[in-house]
Amino acid sequence: MRKRKFCDQETVFEHIWNNVDRDGLWEGDATTLAVEFGATEEQAHGALGELCDRGLVEKLYPGKFAIVRWRERDDSAGKEFCC
Repeated sequence: MRKRKFCDQETVFEHIWNNVDRDGLWEGDATTLAVEFGATEEQAHGALGELCDRGLVEKLYPGKFAIVRWRERDDSAGKEFCC
């Protein structure tokens, strides 16, 4: 996967969405995002924090996040993208 220039909340959410498991769980943290986006851990932590504050993702424990309003990918209603 190619690195992106920006580590904003929309691109971070898109990355998390595309990399969750079937249950809407993502294994990663600010370090993971910093490497993926070529950003600092501070920037990545800020983007994750904003997503949590907006209620889009929830930190379950260190290194594991969940998309709050998740529908399975094979759901006939289509995917729910709430950014």
